[in-house]
Amino acid sequence: MHSGRSVLVTGGAGFIGSRIAAALITRGDRVWIVDNLATGYRRNLPAGATFIQADIASAEAVEALPWGSIDSVLHLAAQSSGEVSREQPLLDLDVNVRGTFLLLDACMRHGVKRFVYASSMASYGDKPDSHVHESQTLRPLSFYGISKSCAESYVTWHQQHGLDTTILRMFSVYGPGQDLSNMKQGMVSIFLSFILKDEPIHVKGSGARIRDFIAIDDVVSAWLRVLDDDRSIGETYNLGSGRPTRVDELIPALLQATGAGADYPVIYDGSTPDDQMGLYADTSRLQALGWSAQTPLNVGLAALAEYAKAHDSPATSDGEEIG
Repeated sequence: MHSGRSVLVTGGAGFIGSRIAAALITRGDRVWIVDNLATGYRRNLPAGATFIQADIASAEAVEALPWGSIDSVLHLAAQSSGEVSREQPLLDLDVNVRGTFLLLDACMRHGVKRFVYASSMASYGDKPDSHVHESQTLRPLSFYGISKSCAESYVTWHQQHGLDTTILRMFSVYGPGQDLSNMKQGMVSIFLSFILKDEPIHVKGSGARIRDFIAIDDVVSAWLRVLDDDRSIGETYNLGSGRPTRVDELIPALLQATGAGADYPVIYDGSTPDDQMGLYADTSRLQALGWSAQTPLNVGLAALAEYAKAHDSPATSDGEEIG
């Protein structure tokens, strides 16, 4: 049975964080959201949450958070664009590594017992057969992946010193509320944005690349599952659908979801530095907790397309999870 928690959600003004915060509130938890609004949006904030605009990379801002009222931290705030990480590696280091350490340290000093961390498939790098288990050695290709894997090490250290932690390595999350104006993050949202603007889809890199696309509702249910299940303490989990999709399979699925014709123009041009050829998740460990992804890709894409059309244009869509 669930008992009410007092939860701090970092990055809670963005796509994933705001949906998790809303689900917590719906079930009766007390929720604080901290976000610096660098890419999150006030309009994403769910009713009932207490919002604190602050930068987690600031020691003073982290120390000023209401630690005496919090029993759990769900840490999603990050710089999570691989392209931005190449352009601004020190921003990655500051937000993703320093920010995570400051939060972990504050939890230890203030007696917060539970900490769930949003890591990434980028921590793995590439793997020859693409199907990746949590035991896979981490060999990140990008500064972003390095920052996430480094932060994982800090999470593990604090677990070994008394903080109850869980690491979720998230794969390619998509769904209603995703930021269609951010053209440096989110393959699904970037391609959909081109379609909605009636522009050719520009693909950076090979159509043979593999991604594991997971719908936002499935992501939210996984976060709540691990937060509530003590079997997840000290563990790391892949959070994906467990199904591989090639880029050149995603595009026809998106065209079908939006009603665009199969002959819609697609331009393959250039590449993104340090981009992964692709992975998909072995989700057996998370399934052992009773969770599984429920949303087929065509259903999830149709829901996102319907949402995006209802909101008129990419510029009016909601934000990503970065806080």
